[in-house]
Amino acid sequence: MRNLRTWKINAGMAFLLLFAAGCAIKQYHPVPGTHAIENRFSIIRTDSLTIAVRPQAYVGSFKNANSSFFPVFFRVRNTSGVKQNLSSKNFMILAGAKQYDYIPLDYLLGTVTSRLLLDEYQSPFSTDSGVQQLNRDKQEEQYLELLSAYFSFGDILPGGMKEGYLFYDRAVGSHKTILIDILGRETVFVKE
Repeated sequence: MRNLRTWKINAGMAFLLLFAAGCAIKQYHPVPGTHAIENRFSIIRTDSLTIAVRPQAYVGSFKNANSSFFPVFFRVRNTSGVKQNLSSKNFMILAGAKQYDYIPLDYLLGTVTSRLLLDEYQSPFSTDSGVQQLNRDKQEEQYLELLSAYFSFGDILPGGMKEGYLFYDRAVGSHKTILIDILGRETVFVKE
């Protein structure tokens, strides 16, 4: 009887482990090629810039970022002795033969603002102004956090570094293979 109980427990645990492994979130990994790979980052080097890129979940408090968008983290370092300009036209994704450009910051901030306004009008007869103020403060914090976490374009000083997220259409995440084009240099990621 005891052996049967032990067997059932072990079989149940094995089933749970197999189920969890099947439900594990698949991540994108860079395909080895002409670029260095480090900690799931693809490292692209030009004569004046070192760029690390990888699709990764947004870790901030903006709740809908990962379910509504496809976040990609970028880190760019100026290795030259002169100021370099990062153009917004040089960060594109190709997935399933379709090109995706990043979603502008104004649109993302607008989604946070819209949620704030909708939450305020959800219960116009609510007398609990403390809870409403707490929600408003929380969403304003999300707004400012997203503003600082978003990748900024423009000049980067000699020896300087910029990092942050760009958000793309969530449809990108439905593809097994994606190609990220940065400054005309391509790097491929595969979902595993």
